[in-house]
Amino acid sequence: MRKAALLGACLVLSGCSGFGKYISDTATLPGENPNSPAGEDLNMRRVHGYSTAATPILPQGGDIWPGPPAPLPTLEDVEKDRIGTVLGGGAGESGPELQDGGEMSVSGSENATSAKEPHGKLPEAEPDAADKYGVQRGTASTIEIPNGDGTVTLIHPDGSVSTVQARKTTPSAAH
Repeated sequence: MRKAALLGACLVLSGCSGFGKYISDTATLPGENPNSPAGEDLNMRRVHGYSTAATPILPQGGDIWPGPPAPLPTLEDVEKDRIGTVLGGGAGESGPELQDGGEMSVSGSENATSAKEPHGKLPEAEPDAADKYGVQRGTASTIEIPNGDGTVTLIHPDGSVSTVQARKTTPSAAH
């Protein structure tokens, strides 16, 4: 009865992976290392010291690499293309260049706009738009940066920096 139970246990345990795999995973022959890695590929044959014959990788004929990438356009090329697109011409067809000392007319008429006319002259300076956004010029004050350790870092208008203890404020004074 015990022999039948042993045979039945072996058949049941080997049912999932096969009897050969079960035996090779659980038992080894005398003189073998049970902890050695198993395998029959080329590297394992080299590890065990067997002779190996592998065909070398040979170069293929022809050029398999793509050519060099196209050079990036220069700023001059980009500007010529942009001017040609804006003026309706192709790249590089921006018309005759303005000679040194020449004048350009806005309306296409023969008499050019001179710098003496008020509408052709650029303003001397741009107006200050700080007032529009509520920024007061000339009223520099100290910047206070609270730190997490109960101190305040002060940045003064002259650029000097100092750290002082924070003032305690009461809830009624804060409102």
